[in-house]
Amino acid sequence: MKKEKPKKLSSPQWADFTKYQTFERQCSKYSDYLNSYVNWFAKKSNVCRFAMKQGLFLAMFAGSLFCINKFEGSYDGIELWLLVSLPCLILTISLLPDFVTDRGVIKSKSNWCFITIYFVPALLKELELNWEACVIPLLGIGLGMTFIFYLINRLEGYTRAWSRYRTAQYKVSLISCQKQTGLLTEKQALYRLHHVINSEVESRHKEIISDLHFFGDKVNGLIGKQASL
Repeated sequence: MKKEKPKKLSSPQWADFTKYQTFERQCSKYSDYLNSYVNWFAKKSNVCRFAMKQGLFLAMFAGSLFCINKFEGSYDGIELWLLVSLPCLILTISLLPDFVTDRGVIKSKSNWCFITIYFVPALLKELELNWEACVIPLLGIGLGMTFIFYLINRLEGYTRAWSRYRTAQYKVSLISCQKQTGLLTEKQALYRLHHVINSEVESRHKEIISDLHFFGDKVNGLIGKQASL
């Protein structure tokens, strides 16, 4: 038997609330909508933040090799054991928080591809090749990853949207709890639910415009600096 594709939930329209419906029905529909978007944006946000963090640690690793070179006077003094132990230490520090909450973080193929990058200098040294030439590129890759995924996260608003929907979800759950315990009447609960929906829509609009202005301001600033040169 073929699995039925999950129905895509569209954004709630004001027409959905112009006709009277019970609080339970409106609350249930809106909660399902929020839950789907919380999960969707959480995945996007986690990927971007994980890539940003790993980019910083990769840049830290490359920067450490660069500093060791300055301290020793040349790369010849760097032994193979140091090129192996240093990335192991940095990887442990960077992956330990994620490993504690999600053991599958090590099993990811993309993570394994990224982990192997740390051991490129050690592999090149073992093969008696010029591994020193990869230090600056590794530094650029690390900083570039952090910067690019930060811009993607900021422009698409993944983390902000996840936080916004999660906050709205909490507010709706609280209103539902207050209605069930008798603290709110049907009319009061509907009023507060509509207030949450209205606030979420307005917040979404402001965040979208803010993110577009942020990107546009950065581009205009960069163009202005180049023009002045």
